Amino acid sequence: MGIKMLLAGIAILAYVKFGKHQKLNVIWQRPKNRWVMLIYSLLGLSAVQYLYLLTVKNSNAATTTVMQSLGTVLIVIFTIFISRSLPQTKEIIAVGLAIIGTWLLVTKGDINHLAISKTALIFGLLLALAGALQTMIPVKLIAEYGSLLVIGWAMLIGGIVFSVCFPFWKNAPTLTLGTVLGVGFIVIFGTILAYICFMQSLAYISPTVAGLLDTFEPLAATLGMVLFLNTSFSWIEALGMLLAISTVFVLSVKTPKK
Repeated sequence: MGIKMLLAGIAILAYVKFGKHQKLNVIWQRPKNRWVMLIYSLLGLSAVQYLYLLTVKNSNAATTTVMQSLGTVLIVIFTIFISRSLPQTKEIIAVGLAIIGTWLLVTKGDINHLAISKTALIFGLLLALAGALQTMIPVKLIAEYGSLLVIGWAMLIGGIVFSVCFPFWKNAPTLTLGTVLGVGFIVIFGTILAYICFMQSLAYISPTVAGLLDTFEPLAATLGMVLFLNTSFSWIEALGMLLAISTVFVLSVKTPKK
């Protein structure tokens, strides 16, 4: 985790410095920005990275990505309280679908039985919360300084923290060609390009369309689990996943203006 985020942060900041010729320290010149960056780095981006792996470890990739998608519903709930406005009909429907879908996923329809462990459920809910914070906290920073600079610093800070807490040089696996290629693939394709492509897509498509495309992650994870890891899902679990994912489509529906 530490080496992945550390290398990704260095690579992104190097691109910002030499590719876009942007100053790197500009974001730290205001005291308020420092606190926002630290909170975003630790409670947002880093927490998502760490909790995602913990949830996968205690469940599976498909369930984890569905739990993460609940962050969209939490954003809706937080926005309602922050703006002190009554929820729209589509927001009520989305929250209801998310609750029903998650309940089907974690219980298989049996209220007295958990289909996943309590540990996985707790980590999954924390993952959704971290995902919501990751989306909401840096909005003003990204608008002012750009997504690459914000993400680069957040990755670097997270990588340093993880490297201190979990030193990658201790009990390190034997370096083989497969190990190097595996780490390189995760750093380049799973971290750097994933974040850059998603953020840069906002220059060409609307956030709504980008959010809709992002919901294919749980579907891709589920398909990959079935095809390559021989994981099976009951029809109730599949229905729960579809209901949870459908919340994003419900929220994307435009409300007619009066």
